[in-house]
Amino acid sequence: MAKDVALIGAAVLFGQRHGFHLARPLRRTFLPVLWGAFVFVVVLQAFNFNTPSLAVGVLGVRSYLLYSVLLILLPVALERVRRPEHVITAIVLVGVVPVLLLGWYQFYQPVGSWINQYVAEDMAEVGVLSNPRITGTFSYIGGMGAFLSFALFLGMGILLAGLKHKHRWYQWLGGGLLLLALIVAPMNGSRSVVYGVFVPLPFILYASLRRQKKGGVLAGIIVLLALGGVVASESEWAAQGWETIEYRIENASDQDTRIQTMLLDPFYKLSVGGLTGYGTGATHQAAGALSASGRVSIPGVYYEGELGRVIIELGIVGGALFVLLKLFLAWVAWQAMVRARTAWRSLLSIVAFGKLFLSAGAGMIVFNHIAGALYWICAGCAVWVWSRQEIERNAYRAA
Repeated sequence: MAKDVALIGAAVLFGQRHGFHLARPLRRTFLPVLWGAFVFVVVLQAFNFNTPSLAVGVLGVRSYLLYSVLLILLPVALERVRRPEHVITAIVLVGVVPVLLLGWYQFYQPVGSWINQYVAEDMAEVGVLSNPRITGTFSYIGGMGAFLSFALFLGMGILLAGLKHKHRWYQWLGGGLLLLALIVAPMNGSRSVVYGVFVPLPFILYASLRRQKKGGVLAGIIVLLALGGVVASESEWAAQGWETIEYRIENASDQDTRIQTMLLDPFYKLSVGGLTGYGTGATHQAAGALSASGRVSIPGVYYEGELGRVIIELGIVGGALFVLLKLFLAWVAWQAMVRARTAWRSLLSIVAFGKLFLSAGAGMIVFNHIAGALYWICAGCAVWVWSRQEIERNAYRAA
């Protein structure tokens, strides 16, 4: 709640001082139309007659739209960064590494430990091989999973930017963070965290290697992988997380159908949501706290995949706008990554593309507020890099 109030306050103050609008290059793209239409549908659906209550509708509006204001706020903040190395070092050492170390500590604590009280209630659901599925500083497993996914992309982005631009500090910082994230990530027990990082990886490597002397970048990646392999094979404390996730994958009841279900679920939900939908926030897991009737219950319909739930809430039109908005932002991140010419911009665009590309097809950014905040932070970074590139390119053409 505190961070929501702070973000709203920052948006209001920013609007009073600077006006609330996108960077000039973005105004000539499809983003204002897609974002504006999506905002209109989300707000309109908050008053849908099927919504359990107006309070649930307001909750839904917050889940869909609050963090998207970072598309406007973050580029302005990034414009004021003068020492990128100091900023990224502070983020890694103060904001990311402590959470990873806490999760690592949590993994090896017994069920009755002060940090694992949530496990004691249902070990079968939140534990694997007598080890807890870690939550770190977050209140639920999904929040930590989203953070771990971001940490993997952040480590990868810093390392590849360092290798590409021969930035020695980024190479050490990114390599260390990536190794630590690879050790801790499987301790969350989420298959999407482990598999997800590989989805955008071929595109990231292509963008990082094109127009470069490939030997140095490839050599750095090979050395990192070899070092990680040695650490994992020789150290039980580094390998145990991977052993637990391997066990969970092999014994998962939906192992053969998970991907198929994830891909087909939105199509099954088209007939459920229809054109009118059930209203913003109707399927939100917190709806029961704001309405006596709880979230909308539809016989035979399950609420696991996010896109399917968005279609149920916003209808087919809202679902289509949601997908198009995410695809457009992923395209912006791709353009920014391919055209990046400095270590700072390469770092930001690699991290942004990894997160935005992965979230374009899977992952929650509406019903997992940690994932949502990280998604829009990455989107804000991508549009800043892209906007600066457009401004510089137009200035070069005009010269």
